[in-house]
Amino acid sequence: MPKTMLITGASRGLGRGLAETYARAGWQVHAVARQAGDLESVSGITAHELEITDRKAIATLRTRFAEARLDLVINNAGIWGPQAQDLGPIDADAWLDAFRVNAMCPYYVAEALLDPLARGRGRIVTITSGMASITNNSSGGDYIYRSSKAAASMAMRSLSRDVVSRGLCVVTLDPGWVRTAMGGAEAPLSIEESVSAMHRTIEGLTSRDNGKFLNLYGNEVPW
Repeated sequence: MPKTMLITGASRGLGRGLAETYARAGWQVHAVARQAGDLESVSGITAHELEITDRKAIATLRTRFAEARLDLVINNAGIWGPQAQDLGPIDADAWLDAFRVNAMCPYYVAEALLDPLARGRGRIVTITSGMASITNNSSGGDYIYRSSKAAASMAMRSLSRDVVSRGLCVVTLDPGWVRTAMGGAEAPLSIEESVSAMHRTIEGLTSRDNGKFLNLYGNEVPW
């Protein structure tokens, strides 16, 4: 029986790359995106059009996968927020939007899918950023993105402790600085390089990694 995974934010960039990589590896991939586009044209991918900030829509995942087994859930959907995030007035609504997408949605998706994940003793991977590291923040700025991703790390850390008895493994994963719409053209890593490294790291996860913050190569990142 092929393994099964679900990934959010799968229509482009790292999400698309991860979805296609797992499909090529023989997994059954459930790809969640606001607009599925041509995702279903890829063999092994089933597309689900869903607004990730709509809690009622996320709750439908519980019903859709009520009898299923999931081996992996990747929370990839994320936003940067306004470009200007330096010291000064910051749009409160934009800040809240980033918290909803980057910090709250990963929890709601994971919580909705705990039962099918427990059947597969699965893994929950939330794509975060090295910019979420409080220890490594030596430059300041980027308030919205940094704080919302740091909040996601805390939520996943708590989740890792609450589900350990169910045999699940929860990690947050920094994909590196990648040439995507968010990362920009100056980023040193291609999507293919980042996805390849993350895929190896995810496939190598064990129960000993539960609750860790890792980079794409599997090395621990300081909180």
